Amino acid sequence: MKRGTGMGLFSSKADKEKAKIEKANRKAENEKILEYFKNHSDYKVGDMYFDDKHGKLFIKKSFTMNRSQAVYNYDELISYTPIFEGGKIKKHHGITRAIVGGVLAGPVGAVVGAGTGGKEFDTIKRLGFILHLTDNRSQNYMLMISESKSDSFLTKSAMEDYNNIAAKLDQIISSNTQEPTSNGSNADELRKFKALLDDGIISQAEFDEKKKELLGL
Repeated sequence: MKRGTGMGLFSSKADKEKAKIEKANRKAENEKILEYFKNHSDYKVGDMYFDDKHGKLFIKKSFTMNRSQAVYNYDELISYTPIFEGGKIKKHHGITRAIVGGVLAGPVGAVVGAGTGGKEFDTIKRLGFILHLTDNRSQNYMLMISESKSDSFLTKSAMEDYNNIAAKLDQIISSNTQEPTSNGSNADELRKFKALLDDGIISQAEFDEKKKELLGL
């Protein structure tokens, strides 16, 4: 019995030591990644680092926001949903805006401006994004998780970060949805014109001109 217990303790100690080493290695690797993005990012807002050259988005770990470190390729980003939860709604020229599911109704880009520019909310409770990624994945990125007055420095700073992040995400998503002009698509187009030439629909001169255009000659 004692021998078995001793082996169990030894195994447990070895497992703990192994886990400790793995944790230290992960920490070192994460710090290395963070240092890279600090030095190579083209644009930074809050805890988001954008590396346009390599098409990568880095999100820094945050204990306060209960967020792990993450790195995504730009082409993994499909869309985003704003997270906006205000406090008491104020009337602005007799008009109030409704909160639907925690998100201010209306265009995404107008969420922040509409919620605070007209002093429609006494306080802001939560502000951030849900990033929608490929393979049905998502990532929450919060800028505010505790209530603050709408005219406070904290809220204004968070709003500025929100607008800057939204603009950058819009740029990336727009770029992702554009159809690239690739060598493959040019080759397909060339085949189509070759078929037209073979069928006598276009002349050799017309085909040669189109070939130069597609191949950039």
